[in-house]
Amino acid sequence: MVYEHNNPDERDVELVAATVPDWESYDTVFIGYPIWWGIAAWPVDGFIEANDFTGKTVVPFCTSASSGLGQSGELLAEAAGTGNWLEGGRFSSGASEATIQAWLEELGL
Repeated sequence: MVYEHNNPDERDVELVAATVPDWESYDTVFIGYPIWWGIAAWPVDGFIEANDFTGKTVVPFCTSASSGLGQSGELLAEAAGTGNWLEGGRFSSGASEATIQAWLEELGL
């Protein structure tokens, strides 16, 4: 990971599957990822590039021991180019079910 951090051109990670069956049937998509050096883990980039988010509400969220969400959601939205991207959330590894449920309720989806 440190090598890729220092060499952004080496961040292209081939995914086992970059698309979702029946993608068109989803109106709301949650995209979760760990934060690596203040951005979404770069394997997520391949998923973003492979899918059309037109007409979808997209909710990014991350897991991190110390870093915040930062601009990761905004950068993913920019890369996607389409979709209604909401402000995301950040959760520590110890996040309780109640914390996550409260966040979901705040989204009002």
